[in-house]
Amino acid sequence: MIIVAIVAFPAAGIIIYSGIQHRDQAIKHARVDTQNLVELVASEQRLLVASAQQLLVTLAQLPEINEKDVANTNLFLSRILKLHPSIGNIFIADRTGTIWASAAPFTTKITIHDRRYFKNAMATGQLSSGEYQIGRISHVPTLNLGYPYWDSEGKIVGAICVGMSLENYKVLLKQTQVPSRTYMVLIDHKGIVLFGATVPETQAGDTFDQALFKSMQEGPDADTSIAVGIAGDSPRQKRYISYRKLRLQGEQAPYMYIWVGIPVESALSESTSQLVRSMLLFAFVLASALLLAWFVGKRSISDRITLLETASQNVANGNLQIRVSDLIKGGELGSLSESFDAMARQVLSREQILGEKQHQLEELNLNLEQRIAHAVSDLRKKDQMLIQQGRQAALGEMIGNIAHQWRQPLNTLGLIIQETGMTYGREGFSENLQANTQKAMALIQHMSKTIDDFGSYFKPENIKKLFNVNDAVSKTLDLVEPMMRNMDIDMRFIQIDTAEVYGYANEYAQVLLNIIFNCRDAFQVGEINGQGVIKITAGKENDKSVVTVADNAGGIPENIIDKIFDPYFTTKGPDKGTGIGLYMSKTIIEQHMGGRLTVRNLEGGVEFRIEI
Repeated sequence: MIIVAIVAFPAAGIIIYSGIQHRDQAIKHARVDTQNLVELVASEQRLLVASAQQLLVTLAQLPEINEKDVANTNLFLSRILKLHPSIGNIFIADRTGTIWASAAPFTTKITIHDRRYFKNAMATGQLSSGEYQIGRISHVPTLNLGYPYWDSEGKIVGAICVGMSLENYKVLLKQTQVPSRTYMVLIDHKGIVLFGATVPETQAGDTFDQALFKSMQEGPDADTSIAVGIAGDSPRQKRYISYRKLRLQGEQAPYMYIWVGIPVESALSESTSQLVRSMLLFAFVLASALLLAWFVGKRSISDRITLLETASQNVANGNLQIRVSDLIKGGELGSLSESFDAMARQVLSREQILGEKQHQLEELNLNLEQRIAHAVSDLRKKDQMLIQQGRQAALGEMIGNIAHQWRQPLNTLGLIIQETGMTYGREGFSENLQANTQKAMALIQHMSKTIDDFGSYFKPENIKKLFNVNDAVSKTLDLVEPMMRNMDIDMRFIQIDTAEVYGYANEYAQVLLNIIFNCRDAFQVGEINGQGVIKITAGKENDKSVVTVADNAGGIPENIIDKIFDPYFTTKGPDKGTGIGLYMSKTIIEQHMGGRLTVRNLEGGVEFRIEI
């Protein structure tokens, strides 16, 4: 029974520890879920604003608008509105703010001279944001953008405005798999709710929690924290909350705040249930094992040991006729009784056993070299497997980069096609068609070059050759810079000197990509002051090529900095990283190319150094 207890209690500790680990992992996932949902909404909003800006810039060039052709402009705007379901209305006002054209019909005189987006567009001459309002034409809650248009003399004569519909975010939230009772709110620069999803008693037009809004105003552009008893929750209800500020280019103040809250209780429900089930099953198994141990122990151990003690005392008293093996048979104790009778025979056979061990040792020495060679071969196969896994992981990242680089050209191609169709049969159509054809072909060639660049990046190399390090760095930056710009990370390349090295150019570029992605991931979990910066410096030291990659993401804890190149070591969790990227990078630089890859902490960040 003691043995059962010795085995059982560590098992209970393991179950409890695993349950705690599972709960901690669920909490981390809830934190990441809030950040991911905020970033998803922010990305969609940026795309909506970019699409609206392109549309406004195009409309500002049309002669019907500059000539104030009301009938044709209204017809033209209504057709455009049908092509853009994310836009509630498109309307145009003169310099006094009086609306003279609209995609949605209106009958009375309407002025927007007091609206923020109109005043800022007229004052700054660029795209300007509004705030929560009830549309004076659409009569529904909306967020408007304004963009000026000019006459032939270059003077601003009015503004073209779009009303953005925020109801599309209901569909986005339904399609996103998040824990139950997740809250999402979009807020304007005054703290007025633009859109609220699943938040009790929070509707468009309400004032958001002033304490939370003030903390967002005074905080960084994005942050994640824990709050208690908010948005109608119980006083003890904890939530992970994340937010992000959105700004238009040229505007200092954010025009929108995205706020998401996920209850910790929802994230922990599954792990808590699993822990309870495991402990109940453990208790049942433990009780059964103790009962069985008592029964088997008495029959198989206690009673037979009593017989063994009696037989041993008889042998000690000189009764050599007794054989212990005749009294106890079977099991370990039976084997022990036979050992009394076989002791002499075992002493005689000991030399034979030693001779056999010596023979085995000689065979082991003969096969040692062959085993070492086999082990080295296995290690090389594992290294190749890790490199292939790293390329597959990088392929996934590159597919995302292709999406980032293609999305804007595809949007522009769509606008060109729409513009060509709308201007068909009008004066100057031939010149406009020729110009749009040239623009479209340039975009298609750019997209084709993007595919060629990504394809050459993953082309394997079998032969070492001289390659320019600066070109490898530039090639890598071309692949990742659009994605980094979308994440508000500044990529800087400083060329102190030009160097050539002998090795594999694509593998060298893959090492750079792994390091840059690790820097990018550090920005997503760390807190930095100001904009994220990744600075790459290329030069020469002692006739060697030296490339450094430095960031300002806060650095690596000293207790793990010596482990980051170990295989399968990662701090991102099993669903976010494999732990082979940096190990593969060190293998490529030091074993394949005879160089060195090191890392150190700097003030406010970390620096990777590649020396070949």
